[in-house]
Amino acid sequence: MAPFTPVTFRTARGFELQVASLHQVVRAMAMAWPNKDCELYRTAARLAERAEQGWCTPRAAYDAFVAAAREQGRIVAPRKLHDRVLDEMAAIEPGNFNPPSSTTRQRSRRSIANTASRSRHA
Repeated sequence: MAPFTPVTFRTARGFELQVASLHQVVRAMAMAWPNKDCELYRTAARLAERAEQGWCTPRAAYDAFVAAAREQGRIVAPRKLHDRVLDEMAAIEPGNFNPPSSTTRQRSRRSIANTASRSRHA
């Protein structure tokens, strides 16, 4: 289980990763950000480094990271389940989706049963 509540972080180049530990905070801080000169970013980077060295708590570094990422619009809001399902359904191409009809299933069951009975009688 992750030490912190996971958040999805999107870099300035569009790469997304889950952040839920100090190691992942340090990794995310090293990635592309829109503004690395921002005060909140510099504070978060400093706290992440100090937390790695044991001079502050990982929670303080994580909270500072989340604040900096939110200020720069880098936290991706979680999507609701029904939105994800709709996206998956929309991605199905009609040509690739051919559910078997009930008559096709019945015929195939009958042909299997007929083949099995013929092999017993032979």
